[in-house]
Amino acid sequence: MDSRFSVLRSLKIGSFNFGSALVDILTASVWNRVMITDLGAGATPVAILLALRYLLAPLSIWAGFRSDTKPIGGLRRTPYIWMGRALMLLAVILLPISLAQLSVDLSNPIGWLLALLIFIAYGAGTAISGGPYLALIHDRTPAAKRGLAISIAQTLLLLGFAISPIVFGRLLPTYSPEQFQSLAILTGIAAALFWFFSIFREDRKVTATEVDQRAEQPRLGVMLKRMWADRRARRFAIFLSLGAIASFAQDAVLEPFGGDVFGMNVEQTTRFTAYFGTGVLVLMIITAIVTRKRRPEQQTRPAVIGLSVMIIGLALLAVAGLAYIRWLIIPALLVFGGGFGVYTIGGVSLLMAMTTEKEAGAYLGLWTMIQLMSRGVGIGLGGVVRDVMLALTGAEALAYASVFILEAIGLAVCIVLVLRLDVVGFARQQQGGEFAASFALAD
Repeated sequence: MDSRFSVLRSLKIGSFNFGSALVDILTASVWNRVMITDLGAGATPVAILLALRYLLAPLSIWAGFRSDTKPIGGLRRTPYIWMGRALMLLAVILLPISLAQLSVDLSNPIGWLLALLIFIAYGAGTAISGGPYLALIHDRTPAAKRGLAISIAQTLLLLGFAISPIVFGRLLPTYSPEQFQSLAILTGIAAALFWFFSIFREDRKVTATEVDQRAEQPRLGVMLKRMWADRRARRFAIFLSLGAIASFAQDAVLEPFGGDVFGMNVEQTTRFTAYFGTGVLVLMIITAIVTRKRRPEQQTRPAVIGLSVMIIGLALLAVAGLAYIRWLIIPALLVFGGGFGVYTIGGVSLLMAMTTEKEAGAYLGLWTMIQLMSRGVGIGLGGVVRDVMLALTGAEALAYASVFILEAIGLAVCIVLVLRLDVVGFARQQQGGEFAASFALAD
């Protein structure tokens, strides 16, 4: 592992996330809005399709473990990263074909079956590449700076979330199959270029001795049992899971919320993610600067502050819908995004702290799996809650507000959970003497 920290290297590796944001916005902001508002599909099947890709998240721990123990061509991380990203690019290319089928006939089984296969491929690709990518950041960064390095990567992810919706809104102001196909092709090309640039020559060759040592590690099942036997790891897993569910339940219904309750068009609702992303980006940068001298295991307070601000933002969204206050949507999204930005800095730093040196891929694969699966559950629940409440009350505003309120309650529980975590104790035990030495070197 290179013991030096470089902001430029962190920016280069982090640009990987900018490409990820492009394809995420296409699938989780543009596609779902077109399906629900423009084509009239129910929120439940759309949300379940979006959630399905996260149910393949167990592949992330398999890929992370394999990248620890089974190098390909002498490289540990990048072969697995590209294995996953190739599946994601295939999904992006095929997405317009499915949407074109459903545009002609929303009940077309071929269109729905193709959409199912697309999101399975997309989910598998996300899971396979996620753990090894985080492990690559771990490998290229000294322990005391891993929280900052992952924060830089997350900042670039949110920069992509802030910029790409504006660009997509310009390129697709109103839906047509031809325009969506062009947008998907451009998105795939741009994302692939970012991914190639970010990880080019970042993965170092492993020696024969290292291969032999890692081959002697216990099997994945044995390792998972040992990891799960630690009560601190179990509590952290619960915190990650509930945090992801409560943070992303609005993911599939936010743009339809603007279309159904306020009659906004595609370009206007696509900008919702830009407002949210702007709030995240600004507060992430500020929080990263303020907390840059803290080690990853010392980031509980930012996580709590971020969760609290997110609750306020969700409450404002609920009020905007129930009282039909259109102008309140943008401030609410900025507040919600700002809180998410602070929470992200704290949360990903804690995630890096809850990781060991020799099993970085497995641990980060486990945390990635939990976050992805929980995010999928949250997205699916958001669509179900919206449809159930709409069926019970017939009030669209109340149906969407119910999603926001339930999210706020979940985040409040997360505050209680994170305050009870012993991340510092885990870091001391797992890192031993290295913890004390690197702590002294932290600036």
